[in-house]
Amino acid sequence: MHSASGERGERVSFRHLVLVVAVALGVAACGTQPENPPAPSGPQANVGPLHLPLPPGATYTAHSPDGLLDGCIAEGTVVCEARILDLRTADPAAPINPPSTKRPFGWYTGTDTPTCITPASPPGNAAEATGSKLLDAGFAPIGPKKAEYARWQVTCENSAQNNQVRMWWLPTSRILIVQYGSFPGWDAKLDTLLAGATFS
Repeated sequence: MHSASGERGERVSFRHLVLVVAVALGVAACGTQPENPPAPSGPQANVGPLHLPLPPGATYTAHSPDGLLDGCIAEGTVVCEARILDLRTADPAAPINPPSTKRPFGWYTGTDTPTCITPASPPGNAAEATGSKLLDAGFAPIGPKKAEYARWQVTCENSAQNNQVRMWWLPTSRILIVQYGSFPGWDAKLDTLLAGATFS
């Protein structure tokens, strides 16, 4: 037969044990590091602070040997559907035209004449552009950010290469995205990809 004092001692000991376990679990929980977010399941273009998901099988070329495909997104047989450039890394000695809706060829940062890049006329095999007409301008999302947005109708020396070009420009991040040979199916796909973009 246990004495009353013995029973009180056992109850105290049990309460003490529960308290110790609770504290230990609390310390363990506080020391647990949060899990890292899951890595993207598909290809991704990482350009400066921008992380853009790409369609399955697509690739991004940051630098190419001759520079023609720098920044290009390629998919299937199309070697440059769009271009993503971090203008913070541009050669400071090279002349550059900042992207703007207020000048002809406002998506083009060179000081010469752009060429008419399309799925059928890749960089290096495209005719020179002869003119551009601004069709739409405003703002459009890139992930959580709002970019300056524009669409141009472009005319070319080879009229078979006439096409539309779309542009997104983040002046603070200095990220430029240009879509060549715009058409509704690719427009919708790129808009979806841009909506899923993140920044670090």
